[in-house]
Amino acid sequence: MISSKRAFAGAVVLTCLAGVPAFAADTTSGDLVITRAWSRATPGGARVAGGYLTIENRGRAPERLQAASAAHALRTEIHEMTVNDGVMTMRALDRGLVIAPGQIVTLAPGGGHLMFIGLDVPLHAGDQMPVTLSFEHAGAVKVTLDVQAIGAQAPESMATTAAAEPAHRAEQAAVPAAATSDADESFFTHLHAEKAMANVTVSPGRAGPVEIAIQLEDANELPLSADAVAVTLGNPEHGVAPITANAERVGNDQWRVRMSAPLSGRWSLGLDIRITPKDAVNVVSPILLR
Repeated sequence: MISSKRAFAGAVVLTCLAGVPAFAADTTSGDLVITRAWSRATPGGARVAGGYLTIENRGRAPERLQAASAAHALRTEIHEMTVNDGVMTMRALDRGLVIAPGQIVTLAPGGGHLMFIGLDVPLHAGDQMPVTLSFEHAGAVKVTLDVQAIGAQAPESMATTAAAEPAHRAEQAAVPAAATSDADESFFTHLHAEKAMANVTVSPGRAGPVEIAIQLEDANELPLSADAVAVTLGNPEHGVAPITANAERVGNDQWRVRMSAPLSGRWSLGLDIRITPKDAVNVVSPILLR
């Protein structure tokens, strides 16, 4: 049971420390030290969120993060991000994430991350989200993720476990974060339905002309080829009527479209995925533009 000061539908779900920001303590399990565990608040209606943290292996043998779980997510996956021809692609690490002896692996925005899919509650800044990490040797390790503001790039607390760090340690990110300025950083979201899923990157993640890159997957997370994809952007909060544009195919499972989002704030992004002429999937997700 997750303790909380906020209740949803009569159930106690997420811890919220009123008045002051909450910072999760570092977690040590055997030779592993886990620090800076955090997530982002979710825009209204979003049912996916990313999880970020740093794992240090102070032992002499490799360790493997095999799986993760969160009480209020239908499932949790370990993802890596790669960029091919300007399109950011996400894939699950089915065999987990290896942390070599003396290595520090950082999961961060624009790189490797945990993906919480099918959230049954929204995440708000100030919440704390319990997560269980399953390691090959260390077993189940419970950590708490501090939920930061929407669009945050790092936890407010920059404290790390600097004490007793080996001088020879090797620091390496699981997947390097994208080298972009805060102003130009992309907004990434994951949309999923029963028959199709989509990894969507909006670049830049701010108001104005944007390029929307889409990578399609089927229910088994394999590349999905579709006949057509249409993208709809709207901002009902500011009275902006939905605008629809047809995406251009740039790869077997990849599509791209250029559109305009003239106002900052929360937008509604919809995808009409025509898998075949007689089979279509419609998915909608909120996105946040600076």
